[in-house]
Amino acid sequence: MNNKNILISGAGIAGVSLAFWLRRFGFQPTLIEISPKLREGGYAIDFMGAGYDVAKKMGILPELEKVDMDISKLAFVDGNNKEQGSMNYRKIKRLMNNRALTLLRSDLAKAIYKALDQDIGIIFGDTIDKIEQDNEKVIVTFRSGSSRFFDLVVGADGLHSKVRNLIFGNEAQFENYYGYYTSSFTIENFPYEGKVFSMYNVPNKQVAIYSYSKGKTTTFFIFASPVKLSYNYHDVDQQKEILKKQFMDAGWKCPELLSRMDSSADFYFDSVSQIKMEKWSKGRVALIGDACCCPSLLSGKGSTLAIVGAYILAGELKQANGNYITAFEAYENAFKPFITKKQKSAQTFAKSFVPKTNFGIWLRNLAFSLMSLPFVTKLLLNQFKDKGLELKEY
Repeated sequence: MNNKNILISGAGIAGVSLAFWLRRFGFQPTLIEISPKLREGGYAIDFMGAGYDVAKKMGILPELEKVDMDISKLAFVDGNNKEQGSMNYRKIKRLMNNRALTLLRSDLAKAIYKALDQDIGIIFGDTIDKIEQDNEKVIVTFRSGSSRFFDLVVGADGLHSKVRNLIFGNEAQFENYYGYYTSSFTIENFPYEGKVFSMYNVPNKQVAIYSYSKGKTTTFFIFASPVKLSYNYHDVDQQKEILKKQFMDAGWKCPELLSRMDSSADFYFDSVSQIKMEKWSKGRVALIGDACCCPSLLSGKGSTLAIVGAYILAGELKQANGNYITAFEAYENAFKPFITKKQKSAQTFAKSFVPKTNFGIWLRNLAFSLMSLPFVTKLLLNQFKDKGLELKEY
């Protein structure tokens, strides 16, 4: 096997998935993560389709089933917490032969991390500052000051990828902003409301909560902004002020949720954007996950597709016996057309994700109330299927 020594930047879902498969296929991956430990929290995701199939191959489904949030229904409520529309989520899962889970992003990453071989090198609390490459190697300089040689480098470091910035150039040329910002955080000892995922809307804004135990509640905020906001991406206090300004007077439970925000250890805030690139690799450096093909949370598929992309990239490297030129091209040919379809689908969905008028909110609530009708359910299930994507056996 050629080019076995591979550095992966980012220990999120894409990064740990790639490390798992590279090691399984005979490579020697090393993970580097800027955070001092695996990240906590994150918003809830639907885990199904091709991602579910890859998780089954990894043998981690039993672990994922333990942390399934087991949502009973999705409920749209008004300012008095009165239900205005709902969807029986357990029924949807049964119609999918229970091949669907609802997970926190961090719980998915943890399950994969726990399945990693013990001999995989992992560097926490550091990041890449410089990348130089030639026909034989990649020289990586870390923020800590040390330098190491690798055969290949893969950027799995998300929407704001440092690897992408170093190799391909400024983020602005690849980011497509879709008019929304989102935030999530976990709070303690909030009134427990069972297994219901409750969502509240006013025009251009949505808040959702889910109490997955009697001690923890996850929050999810999203609001429309026609222009991209100017703020420091690393300034959490500034991001919290933006969120407060948007939602403090929005009604429902918003004031109480925001009052507990500062005690949360997993605050997240970012734009809803897609990354679109002509090529996902340059020389000995490649990208996976949100770093190269972020479909945005509007697709509902970002995390599951990250797992799929990692499986395909590792598999093509194995099949090419480590020939990265052949493998990187095959990886894009196999995965990029499917990603393009998912990105287009997310763009269409963006218009209805957060209704802009009270009438739009009423119409959306009515639509969800019709989900129990067989033909409507069938249409919904078709949206969950990963048509046009076949997973090879590597």
